[in-house]
Amino acid sequence: MSAFITQFKLTREQAVLQVDWLIAEFFKYYRIAAEDAEILSCDPTARDALIAKLYESPAVKPSFMPSDMVGPTPSLEEVDRYLEHANAAIDRHTPPQTLEQRVLRLHIAAAAVNVFLQYKFLYAMQDHHDLQSRVTVGYTKLMDSWLRNELPKITGKHRSSAHTTRTPPSQQTPLSPPPTQHHGSVNAMPADEVAEYLDRPHTLLCKQFLHSPPPGGDQDYTGKWSLESYTTRVRENQIDHEYVISTEALDGATVPMGRDEVHYLLTYSTLA
Repeated sequence: MSAFITQFKLTREQAVLQVDWLIAEFFKYYRIAAEDAEILSCDPTARDALIAKLYESPAVKPSFMPSDMVGPTPSLEEVDRYLEHANAAIDRHTPPQTLEQRVLRLHIAAAAVNVFLQYKFLYAMQDHHDLQSRVTVGYTKLMDSWLRNELPKITGKHRSSAHTTRTPPSQQTPLSPPPTQHHGSVNAMPADEVAEYLDRPHTLLCKQFLHSPPPGGDQDYTGKWSLESYTTRVRENQIDHEYVISTEALDGATVPMGRDEVHYLLTYSTLA
């Protein structure tokens, strides 16, 4: 193991003490991202225009990749300093007063959580998989409760009748994907549900899907897959959406995909 990664590792005693803090920090970042993404999705034209305007600034990188935020080989101190500045910026824009502030806060939170995930969770807790599981379960439960009870109060929106009538509320939360339909031997997700996921990429996080393409279709990614991260950036004055997918077909390796590729994945996927 390289000395670069070793500097982030925690001992067992240190890791145990970090669990509650990690849960709280992940919940903070994901809650902010979910709230801003949900509200901004109500007006995608205004959202995309504001994103393009934000990325016109040379000081803003149109990426959420950790290497773009802290460099390819940051020191522990550089990571801590970046997260300190990011958290301070989030605080300055909380609560957001305009859609512009929501776009900026969403960008900061999405970038910060990827840095946090890489260095404070994956590298720091790499020897403590049971504690990693505790953290994941912990923040997922908090997000479940918040999405079910608090987000509707903020947005003024509730689950549509089309979704609530198909599955009793006690069995489905907003974090859960809509039920799927089956056509013969192929698992096919209804087009409106695929579109809902693509319009709200944050709802794909913390889920695992099973991709079962039809005979004759692209079989390269058959099996389980999950969304690792989602990035928007401006290329040739157009908003480009990049999904980083981890797939069982590639032994857990990640691969960047465009919207059309993820659309195909979802169309023939069910919740694993």
